[in-house]
Amino acid sequence: MSKKVNTPKFGPLEGVRVVFSAIEIAGPFSAQMLAEWGAEVIWVEHSAYTDTIRVQPNYPELSRRNLHALSMNIFSDEGKEAFLKLIETADVLIEASKGPAFSRRGLNDELLWEHNPQLVIGHLSGFGQYGDDKFTNLAAYNTIAQAFSGYLIQNGDVNQPMPAFPYTADYLSGYAVTSSVLAALYNAQKTGKGESIDIAMYEVMLNAGQYYMMDHFNGGEMCPRQTKGKDPLWAGCGTYGCSDGFIVMEIVGASQLEEMFTKIGLEHLIDTEEYPKGTQLISRKLPSAALVEEKLDEYMASKTVAEMLEELAAIKVAAAKVLTVEELESNPQYIARESIVEWENNAGKKIKGPNVMPKFKNKPCQIWRGMPEHGMDTANILGDLGYSEEELQQLADNGIIKLG
Repeated sequence: MSKKVNTPKFGPLEGVRVVFSAIEIAGPFSAQMLAEWGAEVIWVEHSAYTDTIRVQPNYPELSRRNLHALSMNIFSDEGKEAFLKLIETADVLIEASKGPAFSRRGLNDELLWEHNPQLVIGHLSGFGQYGDDKFTNLAAYNTIAQAFSGYLIQNGDVNQPMPAFPYTADYLSGYAVTSSVLAALYNAQKTGKGESIDIAMYEVMLNAGQYYMMDHFNGGEMCPRQTKGKDPLWAGCGTYGCSDGFIVMEIVGASQLEEMFTKIGLEHLIDTEEYPKGTQLISRKLPSAALVEEKLDEYMASKTVAEMLEELAAIKVAAAKVLTVEELESNPQYIARESIVEWENNAGKKIKGPNVMPKFKNKPCQIWRGMPEHGMDTANILGDLGYSEEELQQLADNGIIKLG
């Protein structure tokens, strides 16, 4: 009998089946990447209500493309039975919930491995699968993970900490899920033994904020928050205003520093006690650091973005214009690499958004499907597991599944 769930063969993950139960951004972002890289990805939504991301007008068309949609109450007796049959066909399960919610509701790792010993299980939560009971079962979103991890306190300006947007903790956690499940899948295919991975969003962000924290952990000093978009540690690094827009630059290197000092009239500082020959970075602890920034601001403000970028390129200072979103589509680099593309959603409407990344040379990826509707593939997925039309209708009548 031919398979009813058909996924085109492409990408480096061709032949891998992933099941995920998660809402909003973090867990689904991982599933999105895997689906774009060729995996057959089944999105599990509850039969009684949809993923809350569906209320967004445009983002779901990107974040749920290339997926198959199964609508089922997997914690009901009949739903659990069907879910375990599905797990027998899967390579990876990704679930995002409050702490060990899957285990509490009867779907622990040991049961899943009874049905599929090679299964790789990625558990994503705000605070992890175990720990202090005051935290483990709490809900977490982007800002919660940033605040609890020490990441948020490092961002913003000198007057107030501010979370990093858009949804930095969600996307970084998604990358953590992707990398860890693929590492575990590699090992499972070698050994025949599955893995359970405990990804806590706050720990992802703890590691993302490690650069400045190390000075505190090993000396008690904590880096101050930035001022005017400048690097908190190094002058000459950060955002600068030109007469017609903004640039970012990084003065790193002795020759770059000397040539820039000459441009802004501070060449007399070179080869002094503050800036001995070979100095590569301008520490904000130096007495003249504030003066350097003042002169850089004055100099940049007198130039256009184009003029400044040309000057910086001539002295090999890394720099870029701060692009507006409107400028992306006409940027020649974006055009040459097809960084933004169009595809059709299920209604035939053209959708525009970021292309698949990264670019695989020998096993290229593709966008083959728009976001599926709630329960759109339920009949086909469960039909492949051996459920008859009569059995499917009975499950639907009992509210266990939703047929699209």
